[in-house]
Parts: sequence; C-alpha cells; structure tokens
Amino acid sequence: MKLNNFPIFEITLPISKEIVKFRPFVMKEEKILLMASESATTEDILNAINAVVYNCSFEKVNCDTHAMVDVQYLYLNIRGKSVGEEMEFGLLCGQCQTSKNAKVNINDVHVQENEKHTKIVKITDDVIVTMRYPKLKHLELLSKEDSEIDDIYSVIADCIEKIQTQDELYITDDMEKTEVDEFIDSLTGPQFATLKYFFDTMPVISHTIDFVCEKCSTENKIRLDDIVNFFV
Repeated sequence: MKLNNFPIFEITLPISKEIVKFRPFVMKEEKILLMASESATTEDILNAINAVVYNCSFEKVNCDTHAMVDVQYLYLNIRGKSVGEEMEFGLLCGQCQTSKNAKVNINDVHVQENEKHTKIVKITDDVIVTMRYPKLKHLELLSKEDSEIDDIYSVIADCIEKIQTQDELYITDDMEKTEVDEFIDSLTGPQFATLKYFFDTMPVISHTIDFVCEKCSTENKIRLDDIVNFFV
C-alpha cells in the first residue's frame, strides 16, 4: 500500500525553460538524504540530490537529461516544499574565525546570470563552437580531491555540442572522443580561454550573506554558490 495524496507543484527550469511538475520528498527520499549527510562525501551528496530530483519530478528530470543548474534549482524548491523554506548555516568570520549562525530563505536564492554570457564561442573567424551546459555529473567529476587535468578536459569536451568550420558542421555526439580531444589540444592559450569564459560566465545558483562579526567587527561577505552548501 502506498499513499499518493501529496500536493503537486509546477516550476519553470531556468536553463531549459521547461515547465515541470514536482512533489515534496517523502520518507523514502529523506532516508536517501540522511544517508548522504552521514557519509558527507561530495559524490554521495550529489547522487542523493539527483535521486531526489528524479523521484520527485516523476522521473522527468535527472543529471543525465538536464543541465546542472536546472537540477540544483529544482532540488532547492523540492526541499523548500518538503521541510520548510528556511535553511540555517554556520558561518565563520574571515578575520578571527568566530562562528555565527545565519538563516537563509530559499526564495532569496536565485540563478545569477551574466549579461555577457553566450553559448556561441568564436574561436577564429572561421571556427565557431556551440556549447552546452554542464550536468551534475561534471560537478561530481571536478569535486574529486584527485581531479586532474584529464578530468577538466573531459568536462570541456562533453560540453562542446557543435563545431562549425567554414566548410562543415561537426556534431560532437557523432564524433569519437579522441577527435574532440584533438580539437581542444590544437587550441592556443587565448582560444582555450574563450572556451573557459563560457564556464566562468554561465548561470549559477548563488546567494551572498553579509554579516558583521560580533567579536572583531569585521564586515564579512560570504557567497554560497555550490549546491553542496545548500545540502542542509
């Protein structure tokens, strides 16, 4: 026997602009979150977030099908409808390391967008690259303590969707990974920086907390921009 009398909500995902339905998480998902919290590893936390989003979106959204920011944004809203919209954080003064608790309302956490951001990257006058947004699995890859340059290259390669030259259009899904890697290896430093600019300016979940330390009066500004920060 299974209860199905939970409320249903709708939300527009920030990247895909897709309207999806979701429900609050129940004990099944809460158990997943608690186990990940006890583990406290980034990999387990990200896997738990993905499982909760997948279950609560009626199997419509997950890290394989949607951009990382879409999954993060949906998770925050699922959490808000499940256990309340306020989250409490433990903060440290950057000067004297005195701790302070602060509360943040999920409704105040937004997707920050850069006006200069674009998915179209001009490598040369004859070569244009179209990028796609990283997924949650890419964050997991880069969050590993032993992440290496190969991991970074792998993320960049996965996020190149199309390469347009003067004569031909290349779809990376139809190419061998070695061919995409070869393309990246052939870039100059400034050309590689144009690809990196896509990641530097892409939309992110972010919230800034300003507080004055009660002990040393230092003004602190702490930016929360990692989904693991909101896993509380």
